[in-house]
Amino acid sequence: MSSLKRSSITGLYHPIGWRRTNYSSSNSSLTDNQTLSTIEKKTTTTINKILNADKSGFLPTESYLCSSCSYSNVDLSKSLSSIDRSILEGQLKRSISSNETMEATIKRIRTESIYSIKDLINQNQLLEHSLNESRIKIYQLEDLLDKTKQQTINSNDKITPISIYEQQIKTLEKDKLQLKLQLEQCKNLHRKEITQLEQTINDLKHQLVDYQNKLKLIQFDQDKLNSINQNNSNQLNEKSQIIEQLQKRIIEVELILSTIDSTNVINQSLVNDVKQINDLRYQNEQLKKDVQLLKLKCNERILHDEETRMLRKQVNIKDDYRTVIAKQQAEIHKLREQLSNENKTKSI
Repeated sequence: MSSLKRSSITGLYHPIGWRRTNYSSSNSSLTDNQTLSTIEKKTTTTINKILNADKSGFLPTESYLCSSCSYSNVDLSKSLSSIDRSILEGQLKRSISSNETMEATIKRIRTESIYSIKDLINQNQLLEHSLNESRIKIYQLEDLLDKTKQQTINSNDKITPISIYEQQIKTLEKDKLQLKLQLEQCKNLHRKEITQLEQTINDLKHQLVDYQNKLKLIQFDQDKLNSINQNNSNQLNEKSQIIEQLQKRIIEVELILSTIDSTNVINQSLVNDVKQINDLRYQNEQLKKDVQLLKLKCNERILHDEETRMLRKQVNIKDDYRTVIAKQQAEIHKLREQLSNENKTKSI
């Protein structure tokens, strides 16, 4: 208690050496009002940013769209008809656009949360600075009150009336009450900012869970498509073997026909062989068409595999976002401890 002095009016303790002669209550109140107005403006802007986070969107990158479309249209324009090609291109564009919108929303949520957290940290620092300034001003007012009381008691000047000193004391007490009200307002703003920060963190956690569930569904569909692709590849191999055997049989039959034409021997077996050759050629054409369709399906499965790889990369980016959320929760815990310590000191 040797370095502190008790005020005779309020009963609070404050440092002895903290005295400033040049002090004006009007200037201090103006500066406090200006700081409070700036803090309120910044808090409203951050709240608007958080509320309008889901309304804004990022445009997809044109380079990725052009590269994907050019890659997918190589085989489509060669073998399919115009109707089938337009249907497949529409499905491909829809899948690419959905992938890009998911990527853009993840980037948007990440950047906006980082900016909003930085704004809240800066506003918290401003509020702490204003709290410290208000405490200093309260101590200064108490010093001035003690000083004016001692001057009224110890002064032998009979010309100056005591009412002037009493009026000054009343004005100083009014300034003190105003500063206390400003201090309470700053604390309330500080609590509101902490609750808003917690709400944004919870919203971001829910969005992260939703994206993970979507990714699991896409992975399940990808497994189904892989199994279908494996079956199609097996069928393709079987049909290619059948085509090779038929081609060998056609060559043998053509050799037989050439020998028969040279000898001019016509019998019923030759007619049957010709019919069989025509049937085999028709089957060969049908098998070629089936092979082309299977190739197109394989290309579609390859494109779908690339889309799932991009989504897995996005999930890896979300893992970094979890570390950012943990840091934010640690900062909230520190701010709560500071508030509890300030309330304890105030009660003392």
